[in-house]
Amino acid sequence: MSTNDVIARLAAANPIPIDAPLHLPEPARLPRRRVAVAIALAAAVAVPAVAFAGRLGDLLGITNEGATVSTTDVLPGYPALDQAMQQLNVGATMQYLGTLNGVAFYATRNAAGDFCIAIDRVNEQYDKGFGCLANADNFPSGAVKALTFPPAAMLDGVAADGVATVEALDSNGNVLASTPVVNNLFVSGDQLPDGSVAYIETLDANGNVLSKQPTPPGPPSGS
Repeated sequence: MSTNDVIARLAAANPIPIDAPLHLPEPARLPRRRVAVAIALAAAVAVPAVAFAGRLGDLLGITNEGATVSTTDVLPGYPALDQAMQQLNVGATMQYLGTLNGVAFYATRNAAGDFCIAIDRVNEQYDKGFGCLANADNFPSGAVKALTFPPAAMLDGVAADGVATVEALDSNGNVLASTPVVNNLFVSGDQLPDGSVAYIETLDANGNVLSKQPTPPGPPSGS
């Protein structure tokens, strides 16, 4: 099944009307106070299963190995998101990485090797989401040391080992939001305006820049 077929089926399963068509590789925004649209950013890149036969830390590529939980327990009661996990070949389990500032994080790699994230803002009934980011992003790597979810909309996500701070920058290099990393997780709580974030920058404990990642274009208005 092609990625476009998967996106079409996820859109049909999602209970929220979408005013504009979904486009690849544009990510879907996670609406505040509404059930999230499950997203897939690009076509999967096949990776041999043997590459993930080692420890869970090797699987995720970060020190925080998390605790194994059933996929059905990650976002229960949200059939569109459950279907998204099935469509994107997540498997039977994910790793619970912890809860930071009211946001619970889960992660795994699917059968294609893509890094998949599920989030649950535990104090808000409907603010949840799931997505897989293409293996071509090579997280974690020298160029990609932070994954924000949803991309370029909020400064929440998972960071590589050695990252102490994650910042969102505009096109002029001004810092729009900055947040510390705790156990590979970061949550700023800032809702960033659509299209305002041009780069995600990571810094070490001494303030040295580790990476400066261009962000994908924002979703179409109304999606």
